[in-house]
Amino acid sequence: MRFWRLSVTLLSLPIILLDYFHFETGREFGVGFFTKLWLVWKMARNNRRIVTFSHFLEHLMMGTQILRVPRSVEGSVVECGSFKGGSAANLSLVCDLCDRKLEVFDSFAGLPEPSNTDKEHLLVNLQEIHSYEKGAYCGALPEVQANISKYGKISACNFNVGYFENTLPHFSQKCVLVFLDVDLVDSVLTCFTFLWPLLQDGCCLFTHEAHHLEIAGLFFQEEWWRSKMHCGAPGLIGAGTGLGLLPGSGGFRSAVGYTVKNPNTQDFNLNHSWVRVGCALRLEHFHDFCARSKLGEAGVSPAEPVVKLR
Repeated sequence: MRFWRLSVTLLSLPIILLDYFHFETGREFGVGFFTKLWLVWKMARNNRRIVTFSHFLEHLMMGTQILRVPRSVEGSVVECGSFKGGSAANLSLVCDLCDRKLEVFDSFAGLPEPSNTDKEHLLVNLQEIHSYEKGAYCGALPEVQANISKYGKISACNFNVGYFENTLPHFSQKCVLVFLDVDLVDSVLTCFTFLWPLLQDGCCLFTHEAHHLEIAGLFFQEEWWRSKMHCGAPGLIGAGTGLGLLPGSGGFRSAVGYTVKNPNTQDFNLNHSWVRVGCALRLEHFHDFCARSKLGEAGVSPAEPVVKLR
C-alpha cells in the first residue's frame, strides 16, 4: 500500500505542481526551474528529518503562493503553530528566496487548555475523532530553532513566543500569506481577529485543519464575519477534505485548505461557453418568467442579452 501511494504521488506531481513550475512563478525573484527542483528536494528531505504532521507538498502549495506575490506588495509570511519547526524550516527557504520575513507564532509549550467545544474534533472523511489536551504538540523553542538552523534559513525567521491572545495584539505588520496550524477553534478565531485585517488583498490564508468540520465551518459563518471582520465570510477551498494533494481511500486529499482575501475578480476568466449554453437553455423559461412577473411590466425583454459577453 505504501509503495502504491508513493508511486501515485510521484506520477501526479507534474499536475499538482503545475503552478509551482510555471515560468512566471518566482521569476521576479530570480527563482528558475533548477532552483525550484532544489527546493522540492530540500523540502522532501526536511519532511523526513523533522518530526511534522504536515506534508512537503502542502508546504510547496504555500511556497507557490509566496513566490507569486509581486515584490511591490509589502508584507511578511506568518505561521501560527510550529510544533517542531518542520513547516517553518521549509517556508523559511522560500522566504529567504523572496527576501521576506517569516514570523513564527507559538507558545513553544504546547496547546492551551481546550474549551469544552475544542476537546474533540470530527473528521468525517477519515472517520476519526481527534482529541486535544493542554500541552499537546509541544516543540520547545531551542529545538525548533535548531531544526530551522540545520534544515532551513533561521536568518529569515522571527519568533514570537506566547499564546496567540497575548502575542498577536502586538503584531502590526502587513502579511502576504498566513498559515494556521493551531488545532483549536478558539485559537483560529483569535488568529482571524488579529491577522485577517493585516493580510493584503489577493493574498492567501491557509489552514492545516481544513478537514476538521469544526474549523472548516468557521470560514462560512456569515454572521461572525459580518459582526467581527465587517466583511462577508470568505469560504474555504478544500473544506472537509483538504486540497487534493495526496492519494488515499476514495481519492486525493490533504489537511490543508485556503481562502483568498478580496480576490481580484477582474483577473478571473468568464466561462463564455457556459454562459451561452445557460442562456440558450433558460431563454424560454426567462420569457415565461417575464410574462408572469413585474419584469415584463418594467419593459425587460427576453430578446435582450441577460449576460453581456466580452
